[in-house]
Amino acid sequence: MLREDEAKTISEAVKFVRRERKAVKTLLKKIKPQDLPLIIERLPKDESLQLIFLLPDDVIKEFIAHLPAEILRDIVISMDRNRLIRMLTELPADELSDLINKLPHIQRKSLLDELPVWKLEEIKPLLVYPPNSAGGLMTNRIPVFFMDVEVGKAIEEYNIQTKFEGYDTNHNIYVVDNEGKLLGVISVKDLLITPRSRKLKEVMSEPVITVDPYTDQEDVAKIIARYDLLELPVVDKNRKLLGVVTVDDIVDVIIRESSEDIEKFGGLVKKVTAPYLTARISELVKKRIVWLILLCLLESLTATVLASFEKVISSVVALTFFIPLLISIGGNSGSQSSAFVVRALATGDVTIYDALKVLLKEASTSLILGLILSPAVFLLGFLLTGKV
Repeated sequence: MLREDEAKTISEAVKFVRRERKAVKTLLKKIKPQDLPLIIERLPKDESLQLIFLLPDDVIKEFIAHLPAEILRDIVISMDRNRLIRMLTELPADELSDLINKLPHIQRKSLLDELPVWKLEEIKPLLVYPPNSAGGLMTNRIPVFFMDVEVGKAIEEYNIQTKFEGYDTNHNIYVVDNEGKLLGVISVKDLLITPRSRKLKEVMSEPVITVDPYTDQEDVAKIIARYDLLELPVVDKNRKLLGVVTVDDIVDVIIRESSEDIEKFGGLVKKVTAPYLTARISELVKKRIVWLILLCLLESLTATVLASFEKVISSVVALTFFIPLLISIGGNSGSQSSAFVVRALATGDVTIYDALKVLLKEASTSLILGLILSPAVFLLGFLLTGKV
């Protein structure tokens, strides 16, 4: 039987937990939803889940699709099923498809089976395409009107849909023919100041810059940046409008692509999917060890070269002072070259077809740098040894 002092201790502990939960909830209200993933990713698994479950659904919806795959898998397993399905149903189609694509096959199938039919029909077209393509990034809840619709009718319908959150975008209205082929576009701002009796085909802008659904996300980002777009329409081979990629989705792409470029520059075999602070040490080791072993084997060639000059080095001991200098300069110049080339590849300034040009340019640059540094090293050697 529970003693009175034990019951009192448990009661006080429960009150403390409730008080602390209330304090945490109060603190979380002061934090913007977009900042919460930064906190969640730094916490251990159990604590991160507890924190997420304390949040109201409308806050979780703001960031859940942007969480790492590892945390999403834990949420799907641990969260109350009815709550999870209700919350996912309210997500925009493009965010929900991104979230589902991050999950293992079994979890993905389970969620798709439990989603309402109307929501499933909404995201099915997005799940057909690779996650890193224009089709995987696009949203299909966009304002689309036939070319013969009057401006006044379009404004009226647009306002109704916006009121009930029928659209995921609010910058442009897209004009199509009877077969759904994209004909033109008009910004909402321009639409509002256009005489209401005119037809959309009379006031739309054309031609429209588009991409096909299989265009790589990096190319989509470049097109949006080049033409300063807020939205980029996605069309099939018959120019039938499928959806649009928005600039806010592309910002996330640019961040991911930049991270991948940095990881390639650092010699990682594959990208690290988990945030650095929560990534397992074993994962970090596996990503880095292959290149380090390869470099170790290549450096053995350096040792062989030095061994062949053993007699020269033993007769002029001062030469050994310059070995670290030469290795350091070689390593730094290599890092500089790779940094320039990786950046050029990332921005599209060079392609694989420019390999010979890059090789000649880097060889010429290295030769000039060597000619500039040679007198400096010669002078340093003279000052250290007093010999020429």
